[in-house]
Amino acid sequence: MDRLKGKIAIITGAGSGMGRATAIKFAQEGAKVVVADIAVDKAEAVVAEIKAAGGEAVACQADIAKSEDCQKMVDTAVKAFGGLNVLYNNAALPQKEIEFQNCSDEEFERIMRVNVQGAFMACKAAYPEFLKAGGGVFLATASLGAIMPRGKSIAYSPSKAAIICMYKVLASELAKDNIRANVILPGPTASPMLKQFMAGDRATMSDEEIANAVSASMPFGRCVEPTDVADAAVFLASDEARMITGETLLVDGGRSVARGRD
Repeated sequence: MDRLKGKIAIITGAGSGMGRATAIKFAQEGAKVVVADIAVDKAEAVVAEIKAAGGEAVACQADIAKSEDCQKMVDTAVKAFGGLNVLYNNAALPQKEIEFQNCSDEEFERIMRVNVQGAFMACKAAYPEFLKAGGGVFLATASLGAIMPRGKSIAYSPSKAAIICMYKVLASELAKDNIRANVILPGPTASPMLKQFMAGDRATMSDEEIANAVSASMPFGRCVEPTDVADAAVFLASDEARMITGETLLVDGGRSVARGRD
């Protein structure tokens, strides 16, 4: 415990799934957390859960596709806790399986706006506070699909590949400011978002049915759990990872090396 004691963190998309698990884990490890989500009721529910366990957190309604909301997250951290040490860009839009020629220009732009430009704008908003603090940590959730893209993900997979490249640029450019930047690449994760990737007959399956079907293709026989990602995020945000920057950490249960499983 207390691996993040004294740190102030913003986690986007923290109302559910991996973001929720990470917000709770960060608070358990001593961080003060801004739980940011476009759905403020979900963010407030996570804050209530953290406070009930003795942690410190505050909710912030934010659409990361809007620069003013990215700034609002940072302002919330400063007002509530006095600064900022960690920004975890976890919020993203999924994409249902679709042939590339059927993906509209509007859909492609919408996914890039949230998944790529949103992360960029949030980093820009956080940077001045990192400088005041003498350093900081940028984290992001990408995807196994960023390095092993599958068909029918013409916007989503490229958006996640862009995050990897963006964070390598940040790592290179900002080391002089004692700022680290690392990316987590989850494999298929048992979260509400998993179903949002499905199309056709699979879209009518229950969350449990989808998780069971995907688990059959995993080397360990189960999907990644949100807490698996949260554990990785704690490590990368902590001083234990002080010499790790510009890296991508696969949290995929070995799916990336188990070629031929599908």
